[in-house]
Amino acid sequence: MNDTFGHLIGDELLRETSKRLLASVRSYDFVGRYGGEEFLIVLNNCAPAFAVARTEEIRNTIAQRPVQTSTGPVPVTMSLGLLLSHQWGTRSVEELLREADIALYAAKEAGRNCVKLASPTPALGVPDSRIKEPARQR
Repeated sequence: MNDTFGHLIGDELLRETSKRLLASVRSYDFVGRYGGEEFLIVLNNCAPAFAVARTEEIRNTIAQRPVQTSTGPVPVTMSLGLLLSHQWGTRSVEELLREADIALYAAKEAGRNCVKLASPTPALGVPDSRIKEPARQR
């Protein structure tokens, strides 16, 4: 964002995106800026189907309305890496964050503005084998 729009507009985009993310989650969930243009969202105590659907809803909500900045409207999209922690056993927080990050980069490589689900498999040395499309709600 900063490279494209400059730091002032980039900061406006980050602030507004933060507000929209906070408005998109439940009061007991967590949203935080994880670094640069990345955010971390923790959806607490939810079923996998809810997490997948909610993540897609958040992505759509952000993409539907451009952010009004001091220089005019700017469209914002999100690439999301989703990790369902119950599928990962007793992994450390660092390991879970790394796996979510792998899924995030898979979403970026898939063309951006999409959700990719981190999937634990025995083939831990092959990141692509752990990434799959989240099931769509019908």
